[in-house]
Amino acid sequence: MKKVFKFFKDLDYTKYYPALFTIVFLLVLFQYKFPTIEAIFYDLRLKTDFSLNKDDRIVLIKIDEESDEFLGESYPYTYTTYLKLFRKVLKDKPAIINFFGDLSAPLNEREANSLELLHDEIKAYVKQGGLYRYGTELDAWGERLPPQQLRDLGYSPAIVNIDSKLFAKDDVVRRMVLNISGEETLSFWTANEWRILHGKEPLILNNLKSAYYMPEADASFSLFRYPLRKLKHVEKLPVHRVVVGNIPPGYFNGKIVLIGPAYISNLGHYAKTPFDKDQRRSPKLEIHANMTKSLIENKLVYAIPMWVTKLISMLIGIILSIVISRIQPVKGLVTTVAIIFSTILISYLIFIAFGLWLYITHILLTVFVVYYIWVPFRAIGEYQRRYKIQEETKLLKRVEDLKQNFISLMSHDLKTPVAKIAGVADNMLQKNRGGETYVHEGLKTIIDSTKELNNFITSILDLTKVESRNISLNLQSKDVNKVIDDCVNSLSYLARSKEMKINTELGPLFPIEIDTSLVNRIISNIVENSIKYAGIGKVIDIKTWDDDTWVYIEISDNGVGMGQNDVDNIFEKFYRVKNDASHTIKGSGLGLYLVKYFVELHGGEISVTSQIGEGTSFLIKFLNK
Repeated sequence: MKKVFKFFKDLDYTKYYPALFTIVFLLVLFQYKFPTIEAIFYDLRLKTDFSLNKDDRIVLIKIDEESDEFLGESYPYTYTTYLKLFRKVLKDKPAIINFFGDLSAPLNEREANSLELLHDEIKAYVKQGGLYRYGTELDAWGERLPPQQLRDLGYSPAIVNIDSKLFAKDDVVRRMVLNISGEETLSFWTANEWRILHGKEPLILNNLKSAYYMPEADASFSLFRYPLRKLKHVEKLPVHRVVVGNIPPGYFNGKIVLIGPAYISNLGHYAKTPFDKDQRRSPKLEIHANMTKSLIENKLVYAIPMWVTKLISMLIGIILSIVISRIQPVKGLVTTVAIIFSTILISYLIFIAFGLWLYITHILLTVFVVYYIWVPFRAIGEYQRRYKIQEETKLLKRVEDLKQNFISLMSHDLKTPVAKIAGVADNMLQKNRGGETYVHEGLKTIIDSTKELNNFITSILDLTKVESRNISLNLQSKDVNKVIDDCVNSLSYLARSKEMKINTELGPLFPIEIDTSLVNRIISNIVENSIKYAGIGKVIDIKTWDDDTWVYIEISDNGVGMGQNDVDNIFEKFYRVKNDASHTIKGSGLGLYLVKYFVELHGGEISVTSQIGEGTSFLIKFLNK
């Protein structure tokens, strides 16, 4: 007993905190359904269901404002007009006719006669094998039936169920009523009659896995897909076009014809669908067509029980907890994202292929909860390790700052004695013009050496400024060609001493915003390098041109060139090309590093191309502004 007590006493409970928090959060999570979030994923599946095809067997005849204007009537139309309409439709012998809308009592004897004739013609059509049903609506006063004279032709409830009290409660139509108070709805009746006509088994309510009964409504429902989308894949006709006979002969033969109102001015004729949730833009007539088509093809949606979702969520939570606790944070994030996308993809595929709706909101929230519980605990351990590294980094940065300050101070203090040495040597050289040759050469060597040393000190100071980000631009509107001419003039003597020629081909340029001093150093450094390394008697070409975006400066020579390894590293700090000439030519290896920095400081770009034995070419680009 003491050993057991000691075991639990010595146990490191901090390791199990994440697992405990995960279980608690999941238990709380399972108490909510998050219908608004799930509705987004559900509607996304409907919108991207590309497995459904066009169907020209369903035709809609819409009664709307356009028909009112053409026929000179207002809705509901006279029975004389309805008689003309049905005669045109019945002439083609459609398979099934569904009629929606208001049918009022006849106002006069003529209308009564038209109503009687309408009844007789539909009756004759039914006797010849046709199918007709009037779609009734339910309101606060009950079912709105057709006129007494037409009731023997048949009628069924035509209900568009709006999601106002269940699921997302956003007034979107996602489910249909199959049966209410023991009576089949119009869409269910029409679909079964069509299936029988085409040799298919009719749908039996009790055998439909997607159907469910709600006692409070005394009705059976089913989620359905929108096989016709927003009726982009179905024929639509205005009623006046049919009345005047502006349709091809036999157009309605063997088809399902839905006739009903779709007035833009009457919101009662419209409803929200997953395709237009922000506003009512889908006529209920079109929704009836989608419901009928969905039943004909048995494209209904079966909601997988919630316990399956909870079980999957729990399993994923356990697996993800183990994975995140044992792998690197980045890999944990990748795994988390992969699970999220896999869940969405799998749920989409089973929806498209089998009409199965997997409630994925709990699964996705489980992934987020697990990730955001375990990651902080992992982060604590990482923080402890990184804290030690940060302390070491701070110490190294202090050392680096001390080094930079030392170099800066030393370099700055060296400039004064170097300048004094150069001044004294130059003064002695002037006084010794007629003196001994070896003295004259020695003094000249001292002066040249101090110049090289001064250039090196300047490069070191610039490097210190670069690394401390202490360089700022003194921008002025200048012509780059003028800066190039000044550089060429200052280096012409050095070029002549190497028997080299500098050619310039400077195109007309507008002044641009540049730091003249830095640009001068950029051009001078590249040209001076060409003079040093190209070889005796070589030619240096400088060209400029511009376009709407850039001002281009190309500096090329026909010298010894460089290998690809040198080209790749030429702008690196302290890098020098390794060839026979570089051993005799002095340099710091900082020139081109600073050149690249100065160019990029202007927002420009620099590149180099070179071939051994053919020469080297630098291309500089400055913003043309």
